[in-house]
Amino acid sequence: MKRLFVLFAFLMLSCAYLVQDVKAQSEGTLLIVPRVDLDPSYDGDWYFDMGTTSLYTLFEGNLTKNLSFSVCNHWFSFCTDIDDAAVLYRNTWRADEANWVNWANLTYKMGNFFISAGKDYMRIANFEIEEYDYDAHWQMNSMLWNSFQVYQWGGRIGWQSEDEDLTISLQVTTDPIMVRPFNTPHPADYAYTFNTFYEGETLSLMGSVTHSGLWGWIGAAGAQVALSDALSLRTDINLSSFCRSASLQMDATLSDSFDLIAKLGFERIAAGFDEPYFHGNHLYGGVACNWYPLHDSHDLRVHLMAAPSVNFHRSDDLGFAPSCLYLSLGATYFFEFNIF
Repeated sequence: MKRLFVLFAFLMLSCAYLVQDVKAQSEGTLLIVPRVDLDPSYDGDWYFDMGTTSLYTLFEGNLTKNLSFSVCNHWFSFCTDIDDAAVLYRNTWRADEANWVNWANLTYKMGNFFISAGKDYMRIANFEIEEYDYDAHWQMNSMLWNSFQVYQWGGRIGWQSEDEDLTISLQVTTDPIMVRPFNTPHPADYAYTFNTFYEGETLSLMGSVTHSGLWGWIGAAGAQVALSDALSLRTDINLSSFCRSASLQMDATLSDSFDLIAKLGFERIAAGFDEPYFHGNHLYGGVACNWYPLHDSHDLRVHLMAAPSVNFHRSDDLGFAPSCLYLSLGATYFFEFNIF
């Protein structure tokens, strides 16, 4: 706990100094994102719940020419048990569970170099991890996305090219295996990620190597190509001792009011993983359609999703895990405000 307050004090003092010493070019916007879902699923019987009904805020901008900030909060999630409605807040100081702070960090840029500190997402090279939580459909994503708590405290140092199309960085964070991350200061208990990311006009590439106390070594790579203004393809590959997966996704803009997402992925999950139901081979993915009903605005998004999930166990003693069909009907609204 003391280390956390020392980190915040250092960041705030640095921020105050820079604001006084550098001509400020401040700009800050606040995005408020409520999402409401109705998610039926079928695995031999029908089940209904409120799915990923949630409330997020994203506050980000520049404090000076070189100093930027980003804060994303997860204020509410639907829970099937009303007694667990405050689980995000009970998990505040945990690294192995989701809580109400997705990230909160400052980044200072010096020429082509930058340094950031605070809470951030681990730069594992997956396009699905790059997505904001309020945009993603967990039923279509890999076990890495669903099981690995990528939002961790730490720091990142890196280099970016002049035109900002190439970024290379090294990140050190608390590890998702930690229950109380600030009580375990040994260097071996932290996670380390080397990441490189190239973003061109039609082609984007990323790759990373991560060492985590729970997952061991994780190698990841992603590629995205824009075939036209309305169509793009992307692929993600993950390799670790617990899970190996690969996926292909198509994003198509059908009109100003409709987007279509189609995804297919395969993963092999080793015995010893925390979720025994998923041991073996797993097919995941689905189809989702986004509709923007407001004229000349994408502030309101209505989605319809269908995601089949097929699990094949390799071991006879585990048997065959039942397949499942996930459906989702929901709406997300984006309220954006200029704060300063």
